Amino acid sequence: MGIERLAGGLGRDRAVAAGAHLFRQGDPSGEVHLIREGHLKAYYLDPEGRERVKSLLAPGDLIGSMAALTEGVGCTFSLVAVSEARVRSIPFADLTAAAERDHAAALAMIGFLAGYARRKERREFELLCLSAEARQARALEQAAAFEGAFPQSDIAAWIGITPQAFSRIKKRRAAG
Repeated sequence: MGIERLAGGLGRDRAVAAGAHLFRQGDPSGEVHLIREGHLKAYYLDPEGRERVKSLLAPGDLIGSMAALTEGVGCTFSLVAVSEARVRSIPFADLTAAAERDHAAALAMIGFLAGYARRKERREFELLCLSAEARQARALEQAAAFEGAFPQSDIAAWIGITPQAFSRIKKRRAAG
């Protein structure tokens, strides 16, 4: 049983308008959100109020603030719909209860968490060890599903470079 199948029986479907937040940094939240349609952006606000893109999300992605879900503190980031979206919002307590009752549900949760850890490890490696051009090349490969779904400024921020640097890299790649 995959997380998608497990989630189908839990939570509630929600329509989310473009520009609407599912939660903001500092808000309490006890839910994870499975994106069914549309695109969402997870971002941090730094102490100066600048937006730092954490994740760009597409249908099939699942997200929630682990700090809020497991420690009962406010969300460490904000989650906003970039386009009209449909999500299934699932109380984390319901997911853990399902995992406690059902072996297949527990395996689905383990699979999801292992995938989450792999993505975080890959992102950490890319940010710490790769050049801006190498990060951009990898991000373009990974973000093929995002073509036209996100503004160039969001993609640049997700890669960890300025929009100007992103434009220069794109021009060099197109010319080369």
